[in-house]
Amino acid sequence: MYLMTYDIGTSFIKTALTNVTDKIEFVGATVIGTHNTTTSDGKGDEQNADEWWDTICRSTKELLKNYSISSDQIKGISFCSQLNGTVLVDEKGNVVRPPMTFLDRRAEKEFSEYFQNGLRLHGLNLWKLIKAIHHTKMVPAGAYSPIWKYKWVQNNEPEIFAKVHKFLDVGDYMLCKTTGKFVRTEDSAFCTALNDCRDGHSGWSLSMAKSYGIREEHLPEIVQSTDIVGHLSASIAEQMGLQEGTPVIAGAGDVSMVAIGSGNTQNKLTGIYCGTSGSVCTVVSREMQFSDIMMISIKGPNPSQKYLYGELETAGRCFTWARHLIGKLDETKYSYEECALLISKAVPGSHGLLFTPFLHGSKTPFEDGNIRGTLSGLDLETSRGDLLRAVIEGICFHFRWMLESQAKKCSISNTIRFAGGLARINVVGQILADITGHTIETVKHPQYVGALGAAAIAAIGLGKIKFEDIHNYIEITNTYTPNPDVHETYNKLYTKYLNIVKSDRKLLAE
Repeated sequence: MYLMTYDIGTSFIKTALTNVTDKIEFVGATVIGTHNTTTSDGKGDEQNADEWWDTICRSTKELLKNYSISSDQIKGISFCSQLNGTVLVDEKGNVVRPPMTFLDRRAEKEFSEYFQNGLRLHGLNLWKLIKAIHHTKMVPAGAYSPIWKYKWVQNNEPEIFAKVHKFLDVGDYMLCKTTGKFVRTEDSAFCTALNDCRDGHSGWSLSMAKSYGIREEHLPEIVQSTDIVGHLSASIAEQMGLQEGTPVIAGAGDVSMVAIGSGNTQNKLTGIYCGTSGSVCTVVSREMQFSDIMMISIKGPNPSQKYLYGELETAGRCFTWARHLIGKLDETKYSYEECALLISKAVPGSHGLLFTPFLHGSKTPFEDGNIRGTLSGLDLETSRGDLLRAVIEGICFHFRWMLESQAKKCSISNTIRFAGGLARINVVGQILADITGHTIETVKHPQYVGALGAAAIAAIGLGKIKFEDIHNYIEITNTYTPNPDVHETYNKLYTKYLNIVKSDRKLLAE
């Protein structure tokens, strides 16, 4: 059974063709870059919905042609998408303004006016914090939260806001585009901080919607990730190069899709993802909310499981920045293979060079949209390899910080699944093991785990497999164990890393 799935990220749209038999077989994929527009004094981050759709249609046709698959062989499509976006659409499903991504932080005023007054805990109004946790198990504690972006449009673009029919996220918009239906997947609804999570309740919390000033009529129907939302109409199918009537399975956001595509479908299993952004995610059995370390457990496709999640907004993007920075005189970039060689030749600790990966602020374990990355320890002997390795080490130091923060709140696994684009570079897997002290496993096709997770969920929705089967469908390709001597070296540098971050935060507060 062939499936077509789409991973809509902040930097790339990955379209994957899979064949589900007694395993999820990766057939092929395309990767096409997206264009982000920075607005509002560098705090806004927008993308183009027409560009998303054009990419999806072109890539679908390309894969069918390249692998000689006929459109009638595709038995379903589904989506993995970035979360915490704000996509506002009119009654016909057309966007009324460019979608705002999770990186968008322009709504600081809206967030501050609601939360940052009165008696506070962790910088948030205590009574409003308690009410949010009671009703939704979710606190929109930062300008990046979807509801504050919604409020920003309401406050600053009233003529545009007047056209709004429904309030969606990125994946929900694609479901609207392909089926004509206005829905939110349950994890997407949860991330709005408007999903009623009280025992015996479900759907939207109209009490919290009223508190935040979100209009009830803008909230769409909530669906499950494995639901067949609809089928492709003749016109949409023609644009995509697929058959009319092809089922569209809801899918989910990247948090759960990455975990599922990595095979982390059992409680207490932990994964690290390093794509454009980065994350640490542990599968847990109940809702959790930790405002002191800015981590929450997010709903996913399996009702009995949640995903305790912390995010590093610029992980792989830091590496992309460094790779461009050391570019050759002809302005071409070093290949991944060349970068891996340079990193391997540099010694652990990069000759004292330390990097903090805050090129767009910090989200976990502390929220600060204004903090920025630093490089310390530069000298006349610093090489390209030192710089690249220091950037990788800085990313991994932060992953260690998030792992240790999670470990104080719940059980995490000794062996960590590692996925994302940087998981393709063997030396990065070894550095991650040496810094964290955990055994690191990488999966086959690590850069496509989101799309593979969407394929697994689509297969469940179509009745082909069961959720408990997924763990055995995912193939491990490499295992990295910590080198004790190198780990001890990194322990000392990790303390310095934490002190630098502490000092930077103090300077920023002055």
